[in-house]
Amino acid sequence: MATSRAFSEELLREILLSLPVKSLLRFKCVCKNWGSLINNPSFTVDHLNLSKKKKPPQHLIYDYGATDDAPTVTLVSDKGIDEQNFQRFGDNITNMLGSIDGVFFIERQIDNAILCTLWNPANREVRHLPATTISFEYFICDRHLVFGLDPMTKDYKVIYYNHMEEYAAIYSCSRDSWKIFKHNLDVHQNPSTCVRNFYSSVDYLNGYYYWLIKEVTNKLSILSFDFGNEVFVEMEGPSRGHEDYNWSAELMLLGDSVGILNSVDGFVNDVWVMIQLGVWNKLLTIHLTTPVKSFYDNSFILVTKSSRLVSYNVRTNKTRLFEYRHPGLKSNPQCGGCGVYYYKESLVTIKRQGNSELHLSRCLTKVMNIY
Repeated sequence: MATSRAFSEELLREILLSLPVKSLLRFKCVCKNWGSLINNPSFTVDHLNLSKKKKPPQHLIYDYGATDDAPTVTLVSDKGIDEQNFQRFGDNITNMLGSIDGVFFIERQIDNAILCTLWNPANREVRHLPATTISFEYFICDRHLVFGLDPMTKDYKVIYYNHMEEYAAIYSCSRDSWKIFKHNLDVHQNPSTCVRNFYSSVDYLNGYYYWLIKEVTNKLSILSFDFGNEVFVEMEGPSRGHEDYNWSAELMLLGDSVGILNSVDGFVNDVWVMIQLGVWNKLLTIHLTTPVKSFYDNSFILVTKSSRLVSYNVRTNKTRLFEYRHPGLKSNPQCGGCGVYYYKESLVTIKRQGNSELHLSRCLTKVMNIY
């Protein structure tokens, strides 16, 4: 009898792991046993890993210019379009980054104040970040407010950095507070050199957030922030040995590598990849006749002339046309267009923690560090 019960629980777990988050949230209420199983930190980890491996990629389209009667968020995948009843945050969103494990960072401007929020659209959890003593003025070209994850502790963090100031601020979900620290960068850098990516995505990879540094001497370098050690790191770009090469570049991510897309002449673009720290290789030259909206894995997400999304894999040379069509795809999100974000739904919780939730979070950290 014990063997039969153990087999049934194991089979039940396998079945539940294959279900979407929306169904799991309903099934938590079926009985105490199901709720305990779905709330288990190891189940959250296994469900996320299975989603990454076996489920087709989705793209979350956020329409910054949506009217009150139009959907703000649309999910697009190989299987079609899924317009769901997501939360609306109003028309004052100025910045959206993500997703990391299904969690997004949202920046909103209310009057003269900047409000920061973490959002998991799958379980509808929202976490508003507290205020800090550093002012987050929006109309400053050299300020950067970015989102990442400490891969060792599984702690979501937000960093505010203005490289004309010698102090930065970092928010930690585990501490639920901001910490002001003196960073290790030259505060006299040219403010026009540290550029934010024009893609509506997050330049986060394996515990680091990346910026491209453009210098007036036609030289490139990379600035990164280590979310584990909470320090900035600088490294060489692909400029060395290519002094006669014209750089009109943007930072990108290709799989598990940092890359650069450089416009050479008209529609001609070179793709560079960092093969090891500070060592770069030109991967290929491609012709892009349509705007790039985002990227994931080894693919660009492009917009066709008819305002449809298409993905192009630079390593397999394969294209895939999505069903989704929207005129806002051709516009920048800051001008009321659509942002395109690679997305994997998850059960990850971002709620503020009481004593029981704090214990659950610590258990989740221990479980995730095993994987």
